[in-house]
Amino acid sequence: MNDLSVFLKENRKARENVFYCAGRDIKDSEGNIVKWEIRPISTSEEEKIREECTDCSGGRYKLNVNRYIEKMIAEAVVFPNLYDAKLQDSYGVKSPEALVKEILDKPGDYSRLAKFVQELNGFKSLREDIEEAKN
Repeated sequence: MNDLSVFLKENRKARENVFYCAGRDIKDSEGNIVKWEIRPISTSEEEKIREECTDCSGGRYKLNVNRYIEKMIAEAVVFPNLYDAKLQDSYGVKSPEALVKEILDKPGDYSRLAKFVQELNGFKSLREDIEEAKN
């Protein structure tokens, strides 16, 4: 099987946005929980985020994991629009990263969203990596 046509962009399955229940506190006028729209990010976008979140000290590089996850979430969330000034003002924040933490003010909700965004983009949990390495 050396048919390179399978690698052509037009033959690749497109990754689509998904809807996710990030928290149970935001409901529409009918009492339904509002789902968030999340998009998969590209490898280039992830690389840019990783570079922004990597610090160099004494010739050693260290990834600021919390900042990395915050930026991944901000890049992936389509709805609500975390860049909307009116929405940011309503929570008294000035960045999409701070806004998502204000909207999801329950740590468990935020952690579940972070895990979901990472899994959507092909990252496994450390536990899964360890189990896979054992086999």
